[in-house]
Amino acid sequence: MLFSRSKPLVGLDIGTSSIKAAVLKPRGKGRGFTLQNLAMEPLPPEVIVEGAIMDSGPVIEAINRVCEAGRIRQTEVAVALSGNSVIVKRVSIPSMSDEELAESIHWEAEQYIPFDIEDVNIDYQVLGDSDGDQMDVLLVAVKKDKVNDYTSVISQAG
Repeated sequence: MLFSRSKPLVGLDIGTSSIKAAVLKPRGKGRGFTLQNLAMEPLPPEVIVEGAIMDSGPVIEAINRVCEAGRIRQTEVAVALSGNSVIVKRVSIPSMSDEELAESIHWEAEQYIPFDIEDVNIDYQVLGDSDGDQMDVLLVAVKKDKVNDYTSVISQAG
């Protein structure tokens, strides 16, 4: 699990105008986190437009500068994606077991995702029962090419 760890957690925000990084150090079991480091580096205009990376070179350089400025040595980072290529939707579907949901989630997602289902990564979280016959599910989909673009620049930055 992401938040039950003993080593620091690095969050990387690749925005349209800057790259930001925060290092959170666990305080101990169940005691939360302490902000250990924070750094920000500006990006040139038009490098990222509506969440799409137009020029990876300046993004890679800014990631390296933000890691140097924040004295970040960890190689595992958490990155959030946003924009038109990301769909987050709360849906009500017929109640079913976890196994049945895992098998049917792609079919359920096709009804709510405006992209070809083969072009997206899908994840979900059951939020609870809305009533005895229905369950609420948070459905998330992101285009694979966007994930690949972001993981590529992060990998190239080391």
